Amino acid sequence: MELTGLSFENYKAFAQREALELKPLTVLIGRNSSGKSAIARLPLLLARALSERAQSPVDLDIDGVDFGGSFVDLIHNRTPHGSIGLGATFENDQGERYEVWARVQHFSEFEMQVVSAFELKRTGYPALAFTWVLEDDPRVEPGRYKAQVGDGGDTFEVALSFQGLWPTYVQVGRGAVGETDPRLVQLFGELHYALVHLRPALARLGYLGPFRTPPQRQYRFPGGMPQSVGVSGAEAPALLGADLLRKGGMVVKAVGEWYRKSLGGWVLDVSRQGASFSLVLRSPDDQNVEVNLADVGTGLSQVLPLVVQRHVDALAGQSLGLEVVEQPELHLHPGAHGDLADLYIQAAQYIQFTRQPRSRFIIETHSENFILRIRRRIAEGVLDAGSVALYWVDDEPRPGSQLRRITLSPSGDVSTWPKGVFSEDFEEVRAIRAAQRGERHEEA
Repeated sequence: MELTGLSFENYKAFAQREALELKPLTVLIGRNSSGKSAIARLPLLLARALSERAQSPVDLDIDGVDFGGSFVDLIHNRTPHGSIGLGATFENDQGERYEVWARVQHFSEFEMQVVSAFELKRTGYPALAFTWVLEDDPRVEPGRYKAQVGDGGDTFEVALSFQGLWPTYVQVGRGAVGETDPRLVQLFGELHYALVHLRPALARLGYLGPFRTPPQRQYRFPGGMPQSVGVSGAEAPALLGADLLRKGGMVVKAVGEWYRKSLGGWVLDVSRQGASFSLVLRSPDDQNVEVNLADVGTGLSQVLPLVVQRHVDALAGQSLGLEVVEQPELHLHPGAHGDLADLYIQAAQYIQFTRQPRSRFIIETHSENFILRIRRRIAEGVLDAGSVALYWVDDEPRPGSQLRRITLSPSGDVSTWPKGVFSEDFEEVRAIRAAQRGERHEEA
């Protein structure tokens, strides 16, 4: 089972209901504060809300990723008594599809939230829907809900408690037979079956934020073998150190070679000093000359966690399932953006015969070169156009931002392109030419 779609309404910068189809390589572009990061981080929000760790309908601090100071920060225009809608779509290899949608209502006087609506759709089965009885006190547990099984089915009252966004306690209302009531049995069975299948898809989720942990001059070798660089990339050095000692340094060599090819010939390496080690760059002219990674440009250290994670997964033949990466190109020279894109392109390619992607990504980027490399690989036949979903987060419409899908053809061409996107260099050249002619250049 894989997470294949996201939906949201009245969430952050978005007023209207929006839907996002997830492909092996899903890329978000747009201006600053348009809502790209809010979308990119949404799988984290949903994964916690549907997990056993959920403390409220929507937790705001998830493994160090901050979603806001209060729930109001999630609501479009920060309406004190507003609500948000969140949804996810899942599919398995047999084409079976699950759709989950929930609405969360905020009560500012109590600083609490209630799941006011919940829907579950499964291929070939009647839909389930619960709607909270609005006149009830939100502090009362369990809450009263109107339940409906099937689009045309009769409604009946149930009592529900939620863990995160998922109903965990179901009791048919007054006048029912009790626990043997067939309606109750059906609700329990459907909800339990769905949750058992959906949770593993969200458990296999990785996230790497835009600000990676700066390098230290020295590290201790870890006692275990990390599998992920972590949300800030802090575990990347430990992963390299453990790989050198216990796995022959395969990842170290692969990462070093990527640095050599993409970043001016310098080779990244691990320099051991007893029980400790340093990350160093070796000169392309003399391999005996080494510079501590803490003493080189920011871009060379900030890109390290991305390169390490990609090579760890590639050499191990494994994937986290879905990996979210914000601004992978941050602090990196534009000349290396294409090579960075190739790391994700290679991982997102379909496996021959099975047509399953090796890995799946949501990438939020400001890099024109990153996008151009994707288009080039599609045109070259290296990457299937159907494995890429490119979205422009348009902050011009009002109210709120909107998602615009940009379709890529097998030749690498785009269906449409937003006006002014990645046109800054052209506009600057026009202004230079106008200035040289003594003319006034009007901004586009």
